[in-house]
Amino acid sequence: MRQSEALRQLGLGVQLRSLREKAGMTTRSVASALGISRSSVSRTERGLRAPGREEVVALCALFRVIGDEKEALLDRVGDGQETSAWLALGDGMNEQLASLLVLEREAAKITYVELALVPGLAQTADYTRCLLSLRERPERERERRIATRLGRQAVLSKAAAPVVTFFIDESVLHRTFGDERMFGAQLEHLLVLARRDNVRFRVIPLGGPAHPGLDSSFSIYELEGGPAYVFVESQGFAVCLPEPVDVKPFVETSQMLDEGALDEQESTQLIAKAAEKFKR
Repeated sequence: MRQSEALRQLGLGVQLRSLREKAGMTTRSVASALGISRSSVSRTERGLRAPGREEVVALCALFRVIGDEKEALLDRVGDGQETSAWLALGDGMNEQLASLLVLEREAAKITYVELALVPGLAQTADYTRCLLSLRERPERERERRIATRLGRQAVLSKAAAPVVTFFIDESVLHRTFGDERMFGAQLEHLLVLARRDNVRFRVIPLGGPAHPGLDSSFSIYELEGGPAYVFVESQGFAVCLPEPVDVKPFVETSQMLDEGALDEQESTQLIAKAAEKFKR
C-alpha cells in the first residue's frame, strides 16, 4: 500500500474511533451491530483496513453523526468525490508529496518551522511563482505546481480546519527576491491569514539566541487522537518521518521555539511593520 493511502486510511480510522468512544460504544458492540468481526473494527480504527462507503454510512447512523460531519466522513472514504479530487493533485508527483497532501488534509494540528521562506500554505501565487522560477522548468509544469500549492491552502478554511502555527525566522520578512511589489503583497497576505482563529504566526527574532531550529525547516502533523508525523524538505528532496523515535526531536525543537519566539501579537505587529515599507 502506498504511504499516502495508508495515511488517509489512518486519518479516517482515528476519527471513527473518536466517534465510537464519544458514543460510549465498544469495538465488540459496533462489530455486533454491523455484523462484522471485532478485529475488522479494530483494524479500521488503526488504519489497517479501508471501510466501504456503505459501512461508513452505517457507522454514522450508529454514532448519530449527521449533516456536514457525516459528509466530511464520507469524503474520506476511498470513493468520496472530494478525496478523489484532492488526491488527484498528486498525479505525476512523487509519493512523499502525495503523503504531504494527505497529512495536511487529515491533521488536527500543524506546526511549521521555516528559516528562509514563507511556508507553502501561506504563500501567494506570485511568491510561489518567483520561487519556482529559480529552476528552469516548462511553464506548464510551473503553473501546475503553483495550482497544487494554492489548492493545498484550502485546508486553512475547510470545516474543522486544523490549528496551524507558523514559526518563521525574522529574516523571511525582509527577503524580497528583488520584487518589492510582490513581496509587499505577500506580507499583506500573512496579515490576512493571521486574522483566522486557527492560524498563528510566531516570529523567531534575529536577536535571539541560537536554537536547534536553525538546522533545518520542517513541519509536524498531529492527527486527532492519533500519531504525529514530520515532513522535511530541502533542495527538492523530501522525506516523511512516521516513527515516534524520529518525530520526537522535531517536536522538542518546536517546543523550544514556542518558548523563544515572539508571541502572536508581537509577531503580527512585526509583520505589519515590515509590510509598511512596501506600501505606496
